[in-house]
Amino acid sequence: MSSSRSWCPFHEVNPSLIEKPNLKDEKIIACLQESYGVTASRIEFLPLGNDSSAWVYRVETEKGKTYFLKVRKGTVDAPSVLVPRYLREQGIEQVVAVYPTKTLAPWQEVEDYILLLYPFIESKMGMEIGLTDSQWIEYGDFLRKLHATKLPGGLLEQLRKETFIPNPKWSGVVRELQVKIKHSTFANPFEKALAAFWKEKSVEIGKILDRADELGKMLQEKRLDYVLCHADIHTANLLLTQEGRMYVVDWDGPILAPKERDLMFIVGASVGGFVVESKEETLFFRGYGRTEVDPLALAYYRYEWVVQDIGDYGERVFLMEDVGDETKEASVRSLMDMFQAGNVVESAYMSEVGLS
Repeated sequence: MSSSRSWCPFHEVNPSLIEKPNLKDEKIIACLQESYGVTASRIEFLPLGNDSSAWVYRVETEKGKTYFLKVRKGTVDAPSVLVPRYLREQGIEQVVAVYPTKTLAPWQEVEDYILLLYPFIESKMGMEIGLTDSQWIEYGDFLRKLHATKLPGGLLEQLRKETFIPNPKWSGVVRELQVKIKHSTFANPFEKALAAFWKEKSVEIGKILDRADELGKMLQEKRLDYVLCHADIHTANLLLTQEGRMYVVDWDGPILAPKERDLMFIVGASVGGFVVESKEETLFFRGYGRTEVDPLALAYYRYEWVVQDIGDYGERVFLMEDVGDETKEASVRSLMDMFQAGNVVESAYMSEVGLS
């Protein structure tokens, strides 16, 4: 591959999924031929991504065409596929959508997995190379269009709606690990390392959980406008081609929520490595338009983000049976990094400065 980074359907900030799924290449190749009419001459597993139930392959055909294939374990959240397809149909060209199967289905099941086929886009991440002034304006204009989009009734009914209750799955995982780590011993070196770090941070983690709940309850008492949100719209999910075209990827969690769900990646303190300087923020809002940002909603989303990441990395290390040591090691490193200066924990704390 060239030095350019082609697109895969999830960002590559934490390349932690090292092991291949338990699905033979021959099965994938046969499914591509039967379901998509794509004759693959070669498929290459790429150990990239930050989703513990998804994997990505580069697919090359006999005619020289290249695709990205996403293989997901379990079920697919239908709006994650149908929303970007609808947006693309409405003429929002920055959106990357799946190719349909020969029967016009949005994905194909094979064994315990689901295959989703996407175009190959020769590009680099915006976080990697930076956006030009005009691209920051385009970024804002894209979010303005997204937030103004009205989905048709059938699709709208399928979309999650913000409740301001921190994701029960990840909150539950974190609370479970608070107990498990306190009362267990571990033989695996990466489990031991994270358990030691977790014990140091246990009180702080408990306070983060509680604060996310408190902020959510405050927001449940407020009346806020809801819009269609991408929910992960940082610059690692903006792909830029050599010609300067922008594509928006990783539509795994679209949601009806206050605009702050997306604007958390732009306004104020950085979210991990996604730093936005004041000049860039100004350019973004030149495209987005003037708007009032609710500091309470912003703080809630940053705390929720922290809880989700702690739960996600902790689950991979302590609770998932089909995870190898390479994945565990990367997850330990990522969780520890969260508490470093300038990363997501500090960003959550900084977001409270705007609260009265």
